[in-house]
Amino acid sequence: MSKPLVRREDASQPQNAPSRKAAGLSPEITKILRVAMARDAELLTVLNDREPTAELLESLRSASVDDWFGFNAGGEVALRARDLLAASLDAMPVPIDAATLDELAADFAAIYLIHTYRAPPTESPWLDKDQLERQEPMFELAAWYERFGLVAESRQRRSEDHMVLQLQFLAHLFSARNLNDEQCFAEVSRFLDQHLLRWIGDFAERVAARCATPYYCGVVTVTHGYLESLRTYLAENFDLPRETFEDANNRNSKFTPDEESGPYIPGIAPSW
Repeated sequence: MSKPLVRREDASQPQNAPSRKAAGLSPEITKILRVAMARDAELLTVLNDREPTAELLESLRSASVDDWFGFNAGGEVALRARDLLAASLDAMPVPIDAATLDELAADFAAIYLIHTYRAPPTESPWLDKDQLERQEPMFELAAWYERFGLVAESRQRRSEDHMVLQLQFLAHLFSARNLNDEQCFAEVSRFLDQHLLRWIGDFAERVAARCATPYYCGVVTVTHGYLESLRTYLAENFDLPRETFEDANNRNSKFTPDEESGPYIPGIAPSW
């Protein structure tokens, strides 16, 4: 995996977030949760970071779908997306051949590099009223990273509001030693509410309905479903209700589903 976020040389320690007590969860359990969730965020980062290798695909295929993630993300979308991704892996040849890798690489490029499906993997176009890249969300995210001593390695390659950097930062929050467990979950919840969960659902729906491979249909839907389930869990167990935004329902019209792309339900899309 690439290292799009790196530590600043002049990094200082962030201010601690307000402490929240988990309902009925021991410190041992919350620490285990943090480790599991950090690893899960790292896996989501890998899945969205670059085209898959044969080694990655074989490692996923050889493991039970229930063992992919340490935190058991419930919810219909997450569970059906996992099944779709597992089915796409089972349908691949043994061993994985060059034609399969080429097909997946082309779909990766269409999603994350050249935006063939008009579903950018960056936050600004989804939230900016003029649908522009590198707008206020990018600078807000840069401030988040800076507060934790991190900086984007190359804004030219990937701006701060790219989903891969946000997923990598999520893993960093879970692993941050200067935050106790309750503080960690509070920061994670606030970060998800203010950024990823404001647009990742629209991104996943658009890509899932238009991408060329069931593998990436599963990847984007698993990513969204996991994050939603994670946030619901934190709200229910740590007294961390979701923040709301006045503009949350005012997605810019350029990226809302059009007549060619109806609501997506994992496993039912006609292309699969």
